[in-house]
Amino acid sequence: MVPESVCIIGAGVFGISTAIALGKRYPNTKVTVIDRLEPPVIDGTSVDTTRCIRVDYKDPIYAELARESMDIIMNDPDVSPFFHQCGMSFVYDGGTDKWADIWINGKIAAEKANEGHPGRLRYYDSKEAVYKSIHGADAEPVASNSRWNKGYTNYLNGFIDAEKSMKAYYERAKMYGNVRFIFKEVDSIVYAPGSCKAEGVKLVDGSTIAADLVIVAAGAWSCKLVNLDGVCKSSAIEVAWFKVTKEEEDQWGKMAITTNLSTGINLFPPYNGEIKCLRRSPGYKNTMKVPNPNPAKQEALEISYPRTVVDHPTDWIPQDAEDALRENLAEIMPALAKRPFDRTKLCWLTQTPSANFVIDYHPELEGVLLATGGSAHAWKFVPILGDKVVDYMEGKLEATLKDMWSFAEKLKVTVDNGSAPRMDGEPQELREVVRECPN
Repeated sequence: MVPESVCIIGAGVFGISTAIALGKRYPNTKVTVIDRLEPPVIDGTSVDTTRCIRVDYKDPIYAELARESMDIIMNDPDVSPFFHQCGMSFVYDGGTDKWADIWINGKIAAEKANEGHPGRLRYYDSKEAVYKSIHGADAEPVASNSRWNKGYTNYLNGFIDAEKSMKAYYERAKMYGNVRFIFKEVDSIVYAPGSCKAEGVKLVDGSTIAADLVIVAAGAWSCKLVNLDGVCKSSAIEVAWFKVTKEEEDQWGKMAITTNLSTGINLFPPYNGEIKCLRRSPGYKNTMKVPNPNPAKQEALEISYPRTVVDHPTDWIPQDAEDALRENLAEIMPALAKRPFDRTKLCWLTQTPSANFVIDYHPELEGVLLATGGSAHAWKFVPILGDKVVDYMEGKLEATLKDMWSFAEKLKVTVDNGSAPRMDGEPQELREVVRECPN
């Protein structure tokens, strides 16, 4: 059941969505949301110029939840203005590996989502067709050994301005009289003396917030608050932005978000005078040792913990990341391949082995609920995630979702389910490859 007082650590996707659900359904429950910064939190995974909103999941459960969430977003007057239904293209190199399987399964899911509306789909069977889908019917590719060879566009999909949308959700959460926000850094969870029963949260300034239940919704920062070994790993992927001219905005204005499954590159249409690109690389880690957050254990934990532009404003993406982005751009958007980046960042993600979220009580702790593990695809579910967390608290979450999002599932399932496919390989140690901003 839902207790009288709840403290939510993290004002991102899971945190704000849960605060709204509790404010709506339990007006007598005292809800305190704590974050280092006021939303939209600039270095949080929840905030960016754009986030994909798509429905073509192989997994029918996520497909249904994604469609439900999209419908809510499109009919929400506070958020729908920030959703741009430009379509999303999925491309691969035309081979017969796992990326081909993911592409085929995605195409099947897209066709199912668009039954009765065949005009929402477009198919490309050559590198020329893929190239023309971005640059127009008269354009011809310049690369001789292209990896952008086969694809489809699902025009049901699109992108959302994540920063403006999170601001809107934050303003909504503040409307509930039982929800309050505190903007200070959390030091640790407080436990009753000699026990693993949570009593609240301690802040870095030494003050404490009492609560009957602590919800850890801190994304990539969660691993310092509770032991998530084997369940979640924090790593970062590279993101970069180019400034584009008004003429280029017009030229590329009708392109869809274009993702190459084989190379991990993701390109967004022009938005507010710039183009964003990213790579779903194996990523980067920032390893450190921290005290064991379990009060019953003494040994230190080794974790990967976010290093972001808040504390390191001059950080620039590693050279190998830049090289990979530019190599792909030379094939698919050659005009940008040698253009200086306007800015870059490393986007910190909380990855689970299966890419399924974690909504479950921590098995070693009492009164600590996990709502994290977004695995690079949780944003599109903001409208319903909080309700699912509260359903779980009430003991009413659907059995399939309860199992899928359990702590135990992460310990026994080690294969990515393809919901947010990642490139093969292990994360690099960031401190060994991070660079200084060239400006």
